Amino acid sequence: MSIKIIALGSGVCANGCAPGPRRFPPGFLIDYNQQLLLMDASEGIRYRIEDAGYDYGLLQEVFLSHVHPDHAAIAQLLQAKLCRALWGEPKAGVEMMNVYLHEASVQGFEQSWAWHHPEAGEKMNHFPDKFNFNIQPIRGSWEKEVFSGLTIKAFGVYHGFGQHPALGFRIQTKEGVIVYTGDTGIVDSLFENVEKADLLIADCGTRIGREETGGYGHMGPGQCGLLAYRGQVKELWLTHYVGFDAPAAMESEARKSGFAGELKVATDGLVWERS
Repeated sequence: MSIKIIALGSGVCANGCAPGPRRFPPGFLIDYNQQLLLMDASEGIRYRIEDAGYDYGLLQEVFLSHVHPDHAAIAQLLQAKLCRALWGEPKAGVEMMNVYLHEASVQGFEQSWAWHHPEAGEKMNHFPDKFNFNIQPIRGSWEKEVFSGLTIKAFGVYHGFGQHPALGFRIQTKEGVIVYTGDTGIVDSLFENVEKADLLIADCGTRIGREETGGYGHMGPGQCGLLAYRGQVKELWLTHYVGFDAPAAMESEARKSGFAGELKVATDGLVWERS
């Protein structure tokens, strides 16, 4: 029994703004005993799944923290799965996918899908004998055992001036606990849900010195460090940062909270695994 998580994207909604290597927008792939779960699906995510050594066609469980385009290019992934089912060799797992997103964002997805596929009429699944997907509305406190031995819990967070429905996720297995904040400012729900996590993947979209709790809805490295320290987290990844601050400066700022655990400024391809 094992769990592995791969950072398929540690970047933001734009590139070319800051020095440093190219980083793709968010996506985190979990391999739990050869069962795949994806948190956030930015553009081109299927290629990055393949680059990590996996078959995107076998991905069946996708969780969206929120539906900003750099996190939720979900129509493209669904179309890729559909066409794979139509044209590819028959393979168990290719024929379906579940997409979980905040209940307040479901209607917007349905309208978008109809815009992409007007030829399907009112059907969401227009080749039901080949491929079916399910849109699962969820909210904070929702919880499910997605795979035997792996439970995921959603919790509400703060983003887009509080106007954008957004979620974080806590994944629990006997091998370890992973928490992904999604995009958020620092709020009480984070402290309640990161407690004693083995790995905390924290949004670090605010620059050093510009951290504030009442802003748009991102954290800075000092806030991420404080969250990890108070939650007694074992390992912290700082992700979704633009790149204006040097990694060493980000680490130093996060350490000011007193956090003494493992700390990494995430880059694409970073891996964490336990068995």
